[in-house]
Amino acid sequence: MDTTVIGPARIGDAPGIARMSRNLIEPGLPWSWTPRRVAAHMQERSSMVVVAKSGSQLAGFVMAQFGSDSVHVTLLGVAETHRKAGIGRRLIAWVEESAVVAGLFVVRLEVRAGNHAARRFYAKMGYREGALMSGYYSGIEDAIKLSRGLSVLQEEP
Repeated sequence: MDTTVIGPARIGDAPGIARMSRNLIEPGLPWSWTPRRVAAHMQERSSMVVVAKSGSQLAGFVMAQFGSDSVHVTLLGVAETHRKAGIGRRLIAWVEESAVVAGLFVVRLEVRAGNHAARRFYAKMGYREGALMSGYYSGIEDAIKLSRGLSVLQEEP
């Protein structure tokens, strides 16, 4: 039985989110999402940070920024020990449902061009790949833009 609980992050989650970002998302790049930057993101009115916890352990997180016409997923990370359990899917669903409530029907994000697992994950979630952005990650690695229109989201009968 999955006991992972998903909900809004608290400021005390910032160091764990930052560590997870450094270890899972930013290897080989300068550490961008430090605890201070994560905490600042959490305090912005247009931002949302959601965590998945298994007991007191951080199992995953998603960070998103709400704009005037779309929502931008800035980071999504799931601990290796919790992958393939649907946590990433649940975190993205939280963002998508929040976007619709906010009247925004497009979600955008970028992934490392070489992160084929993430690209497959998002493809299964209905995201479409767009432009390649050369050197997007600190001039070191290319990114692929992805997006998904949410106008098709509906309640299950």
